[in-house]
Amino acid sequence: MKTLDVRGLYEQLYNQMGPQRWWPAERWMETIVGSILIQNASAKTVDPVIERVGRETGFDPQILIGLSQEELEQLIFEAGLYRSKAKYLRASLEFFGQYDFDLAPLQALETAELRKRIRAVNGIGNETADVWLVYIFGRAQFIADSYSRRLMNFLGGPEKLTYEKVQKVVMNNSDFTPDEAREFHALIDEFGKLYLRNRDQFLTSWLRDANFNEHILNQF
Repeated sequence: MKTLDVRGLYEQLYNQMGPQRWWPAERWMETIVGSILIQNASAKTVDPVIERVGRETGFDPQILIGLSQEELEQLIFEAGLYRSKAKYLRASLEFFGQYDFDLAPLQALETAELRKRIRAVNGIGNETADVWLVYIFGRAQFIADSYSRRLMNFLGGPEKLTYEKVQKVVMNNSDFTPDEAREFHALIDEFGKLYLRNRDQFLTSWLRDANFNEHILNQF
């Protein structure tokens, strides 16, 4: 049985899978749009919609915020839950609009305060907030999504793990750079697509004989 700490898990994933390079989108507004449309949807469904938004608006926030609610709903209709997502997207646009779509005032904030402000936006939960922190603002935040929580469970953690608990344990036991934080999230999600549908699938992976060390497990 291989025992791992958080850094060891990162290195195992990186050495086996190589760099994923989920770097920020060319325009930060594309990340905003994508992070909202992907909620309760698959990439297969959402990717064509993101491309459509890009073609029709260039991800220009001024163009997007100038659309009526009906126009916004029609633009993202095929992403599913389009009425709710249009509301969340508008709320996000209004949030950034307070700063004239200039990220500098937000970038100057400490991570905890920035996250607090982002979480106050309608429709923005823990995962989406952390995606913004990692991929827009370059913060070394851990995104404790469903794949991450399932992996922690399969590596010896409890079956029912909250987002907050997993994030706290990982961040208290790691010192990732912003680039490594992006890479770690990408590696876990790509591993998850292959091996984290259920425990039987995980047991076919090269992490099947791995477990977190006692120091980590005692914190869950």
